[in-house]
Amino acid sequence: MKRGKFGCDTEPRPWILSRFISYTQESVEHSERVLELSNRLRSEGVDCVLDQYEVNPPEGWPRWMNKKIRGAKYVLVICTEPYYKRVMGEEKEGVGLGVCWEGNLIYQHIYNAGTTNSKFIPVVFEEKHKVHIPLPLQGATYYSLARPTGYEGLYLRLTDQPKTVKPKLGKRRSLPPKPAKSSPSMYMTVPIDVDLWNAAEWKATLFAYTPGKPPILGIAYKNEEAARKIFEQWHNRYGNNDQFEELRVSIIEGPIEGEGDGYSVHIGTDPDAWVKRLKAAGYSVSEHDIQLFVSRINRMNPQPGSRNLEVFKQLYQEHKIYFLAPCVISKDLKSVTPLYDLAIRKGKIEFRKASDVGPNDIDSVIFETEA
Repeated sequence: MKRGKFGCDTEPRPWILSRFISYTQESVEHSERVLELSNRLRSEGVDCVLDQYEVNPPEGWPRWMNKKIRGAKYVLVICTEPYYKRVMGEEKEGVGLGVCWEGNLIYQHIYNAGTTNSKFIPVVFEEKHKVHIPLPLQGATYYSLARPTGYEGLYLRLTDQPKTVKPKLGKRRSLPPKPAKSSPSMYMTVPIDVDLWNAAEWKATLFAYTPGKPPILGIAYKNEEAARKIFEQWHNRYGNNDQFEELRVSIIEGPIEGEGDGYSVHIGTDPDAWVKRLKAAGYSVSEHDIQLFVSRINRMNPQPGSRNLEVFKQLYQEHKIYFLAPCVISKDLKSVTPLYDLAIRKGKIEFRKASDVGPNDIDSVIFETEA
């Protein structure tokens, strides 16, 4: 017995799935444009489903639309002002019942898909109609057939063809490991420029508060020009917020021999933060390396009953940050002008007691240096 031949495609074509076109029959001209688009797509291998190809579906138009929308891989939404009004519920009652059904289905499908929509594709015949894209689809890519490349882009989308073909992944190269830097000489700078600090003349420490905001620790200098240069250098080195907390600030309370009661403000480099910064830059640091730092101290002897420091500490505990800012003190030492534009945000400050500072402590210099 002679066997018949069974035909099959030599290549699978999964993209040959239906593409449903949703539109309004608002005019004969508009319906013809939709039909021309569908016919062109079908002639180029895209199986478009359009109501104009049907006469009277047995299940009725609403069920037919539901079935076709559910079964379509893509739904082309032809956006016009009447379509927008009917989908968005702004049309007169009883007008455009068919497209209202489709609009409800589109809303439901988008809702079911969450924030992901790859099925419903807005299409406009004229650029001015893009304002009539229904709200749920306004975040989706739309295609304007008024543009020279509009149809081409739509066709690529409907046939799942990429606009640009991704090249094959090549073989990964092996690169030699980057050696650790061993000379931290470029980082061997200190936050205290001795000449500038001598010129600036640090005379006092003050605290400033604004309700609801972090407190301010003010460094009061006599020379404004030098004070600005000090903080400008710090901004260049640390930025606006001293990421590594390399700038160390400590306040040590308690009496010091020859100084009486009060507190000392000590500013310098935090050795641990300095090492952390070097390692982040790729340098190797050994515990045997010698570290040399320069710091400055200001001794304050407030009036009995002063609560300025206590309030600062309370606000710091509340906000967990503070701002370090330069200030300029008048020649008669009676008024102070803060330079808030040069303030640096800080997250770390040391509050200590003088009795807890040992002979080899980083803050032990407060006992050896005059204010």
